[in-house]
Amino acid sequence: MSSRRRKFTLKKGLINIVALFFVVASVLLLNEAVKEMMKSSQTKKDLVLIEQEIKELEKDNEDLEGLKAKLSDSNYVQNYARGKHLMSKSEEQVFILPKPKE
Repeated sequence: MSSRRRKFTLKKGLINIVALFFVVASVLLLNEAVKEMMKSSQTKKDLVLIEQEIKELEKDNEDLEGLKAKLSDSNYVQNYARGKHLMSKSEEQVFILPKPKE
């Protein structure tokens, strides 16, 4: 009976060790899965921010292309210089008029 009891105790101990191994392995795998989910969530947030930045840059690029087209027109450049910087031709005289009060 003693050897039978020893075998039973040995089997029970072995089962406990195997069960403990599986519990530890499960905890480690769950930990890694949670880390990967967090990385994935952060990557998605970064992707959304980058896509918004790309849209803003594309809009800025369109605006700059429009300005480039305007600046290649000599009439626009001449009118801009006259209006913003009060430049004039050699025979012209510039008068600054007061803005009307409302």
